[in-house]
This record gives sequence, C-alpha cells and structure tokens, in this order.
Amino acid sequence: MALDQRIQQFKKMAQEDPDNELGHFSLGKAYLEAGEAQAAVAPLRRVVELKPTMSKAYQLLGEALDRVGRREEAVTVVTRGVTVADQQGDRMPCAAMVQMLESWGAPTPALKSAAGGVQVEETGETAAGFRCARCGRPSGQLPKPPFKGALGQRVFEKVCSACWREWIPMGTKVINELGLSLHSQAGQEAYDQYMVEFLQLESA
Repeated sequence: MALDQRIQQFKKMAQEDPDNELGHFSLGKAYLEAGEAQAAVAPLRRVVELKPTMSKAYQLLGEALDRVGRREEAVTVVTRGVTVADQQGDRMPCAAMVQMLESWGAPTPALKSAAGGVQVEETGETAAGFRCARCGRPSGQLPKPPFKGALGQRVFEKVCSACWREWIPMGTKVINELGLSLHSQAGQEAYDQYMVEFLQLESA
C-alpha cells in the first residue's frame, strides 16, 4: 500500500476513535516516513498520553521533535522514554533512545536493567537468537505460528507471546472500526498492514 494511502487510513482510524493508540501511532510513524515530522508530533504525543508505557512512541516522538528543531523538548521526551523502556524491559527502544541522547550530548538516566533489576517474563521455550521485534525481549517466544502462511511464520519468529496478546484485542478494534471484511483480499491486506505496524515487523 502506498504511503499516502496508509496515512489516509491511519488518519481515518485516529479520527473515528480518538482513544485508539494504534491509529495515532501508525499515523505518526507514517508521517515520519513521509518526511513530515511536524505533522507526526501531535499523533505521537497522543499515543504517549493514551499509553504511557509504549516506549517506541517516545522514541519516534523524540525523533520528530528533533527534526523540527525542538531539541530541548526532544531530550525531555526521550529521557522519559528511556526510563519507561527500561522499566518495561523493552530493550531495543531503550538502546535506541540511549544512543539518541548520547548523540545529542545529553545525560542518560541510570538503567535498572544494567543492575539486573528488570524481570522479564519467561513463556515456554525460546529459540537461540530470538528477540522480539516490538519490545526487544529475548524471551517469551510463541510455541508455534499463530496462523498459517508467511506472515504467521514471521510473527512466530519475531514476536513474543506478550506482544501477540496485546495485538489480539487491537486487531478486533481495527476490524470493527474500519469495517474490514477478512473474506476480501483488500480487507485482509489492510488488516495485515495494521498487524505489521503494531508488531513493528516492517524491517524485522
């Protein structure tokens, strides 16, 4: 799906359900990909308001703010994001935001994970080298693909069980709010795109 089409879809979802963090997150992310950092700020800020534990939103919001010349505000947001990611055990967003702060010459907060203070949920066996694409945790891999096909296999290889459980009710909201029919190719493709966005599988 073309980037401008995705922006329109995400904008529709965010407008129709102002409390749906996925719509706002996907919209902000798409704006960033389109080089529209100023437009990305508002939806990403809304994500942080709706779900203060979504560490990736702090990362993208900090990036957007920095791109539009609001470095001081970006540092504040990203510093908070590092703490949130560290508390959540979201290693990949945490590492990315620490790197952002260091590149800006800003101090980084002390990490509980560095002192062994973060407890990561273990759920069944985990393949060697597994790390969740969404939260960065190296544990909690699904026991098998959640559905058939290449995307199901990708979810199995790249997404932990906790993040998959978060997607299930969100996927229901996507179907209901956009009126998607999974019996049609277009409906299935739109649903899959939202899933990929939510689970952060674009480059995984």
